[in-house]
Amino acid sequence: MNTDKLFEDVIGAYEGFYNIVNGDEVAPFDARGFMSNEAKQYFLVKAAKIASVNSYEYVYFKKCQCITAGELKKLDAAAWEDGLKRVKPDADHKNTDVALIIVADEVSGDVKQDINAYRHSASYLLGLHGFSNYRLVVIETSTGDVLTNRRGRDLKDFVQQIISRSGNDQL
Repeated sequence: MNTDKLFEDVIGAYEGFYNIVNGDEVAPFDARGFMSNEAKQYFLVKAAKIASVNSYEYVYFKKCQCITAGELKKLDAAAWEDGLKRVKPDADHKNTDVALIIVADEVSGDVKQDINAYRHSASYLLGLHGFSNYRLVVIETSTGDVLTNRRGRDLKDFVQQIISRSGNDQL
């Protein structure tokens, strides 16, 4: 399995729905994706707004040879911290979620054992101004394992579809 190709396929799958930024601006990551969904409901005219619901998601992408527990801990903290800096909670804010996707040739054993320990969440004004959740996905290209934390499980099927569509299903 080619790590570079899979990484590009993952980025490509997100490009259809997310604004992707590459380069020094997103260090220590290789890329960052942003998606917003802002919905408003009106009664007859725009002046009579009934509701407004705003959802956002920041996805951080990293490609590496081997991911160790120390490196994952640093990336985890950096993604969560940067994602929270971008939250603007108010009455219309529903959620701002943060996801970290790592594509690695090899994943150390302690990472495999402790992947569920990487969980974060935040609530703003007791949930009245929304919340934030954290999802983590680690893809080991040498074995084909797709590891996730509890919230990241919903991304597992999506990642496996990317793998099979890109011709990398020989994992």
